[in-house]
Amino acid sequence: MKPNLSIVVIGQMTLDDVVKFDQPAILDSPGGSGLYALAGVCMWDIKPLGFVTRLGNDYEIDHILSKIGNRLDLMGINRLEAPSIHIWSMFDRKGNRYFIIQRWGSYDDVMGIYPDDIPMEYYSSKSFLVAAFPFDWQSKIIESLPCDSVIAVDPHFQGVYPQYRDRWEQLLKKVSIFLPSEEELLRFFNIKPRESLGEYIPYMKELASHGPRVICVKLGERGVLVYESTSDMTWHIPAYPVENVVDVTGCGDAFCGGFMASYVRDNDAYIAALHGAISASFNLEQYGVLHNFSIDHRKVIDRFNTFNSMLKRIERQINYA
Repeated sequence: MKPNLSIVVIGQMTLDDVVKFDQPAILDSPGGSGLYALAGVCMWDIKPLGFVTRLGNDYEIDHILSKIGNRLDLMGINRLEAPSIHIWSMFDRKGNRYFIIQRWGSYDDVMGIYPDDIPMEYYSSKSFLVAAFPFDWQSKIIESLPCDSVIAVDPHFQGVYPQYRDRWEQLLKKVSIFLPSEEELLRFFNIKPRESLGEYIPYMKELASHGPRVICVKLGERGVLVYESTSDMTWHIPAYPVENVVDVTGCGDAFCGGFMASYVRDNDAYIAALHGAISASFNLEQYGVLHNFSIDHRKVIDRFNTFNSMLKRIERQINYA
């Protein structure tokens, strides 16, 4: 019997060592774009879910699955014979972050996710969220997904240089929601940062002209810029104000998960961006991803309602002057 899944998240799982100059190191913390995106989805009351990933033989996942419960189908979790990807995430005194990827065995085995990793039963799912992982594999995944599903893609930072532009223009024909960061948008068009956010709108419309109905540019602490082609409207959604920012790792991934959890239900890009901002805000408040799976749903809804009441949709609209 085919699973009737609301969202299938496709992405990597890693083991992260977090090192800050003034704090003890945190070792072997579960991470990866796929896991953070899944956590962003799981903060909201949506089910059933699927997750497609490759899991090293040293990865303990039972405690994560116990937090998610039976709303997650497990067929897409592929256990490898090789150890997991290990990522050293190091922060300097100014808060700048540097990564070192450590792996054992075949690069393709531990880094890649392939169409064959997706169970056939998942292809009837309502929507897919393709998290950020290297372009060679991400592009093959996008090509394999059914055209009648809602497909959201968070591009990998190494796959958005101008030499990939022609390939992306073909891939975007299948993509419903495209979720680059500001840095990735700049790389894609080989442009410098703009003083006014409205100056990004023509580039977002250019991306939308190839297929996506929604372009959402993640701006870090400044929030997100959302363009919806069906209404030809653009909104700037600020980041939810968090009093104590502890760890920014995975916030963009968590945003994408929250966005998708809302969009697949309501088909409203503005409201989806608010959900994404709330998922990202909870992610900021503690180290690692595990706490995201234990947040009281009532607390999530209360924060969303507070945020929604702070903003007025019409006042968040911006135009290109």
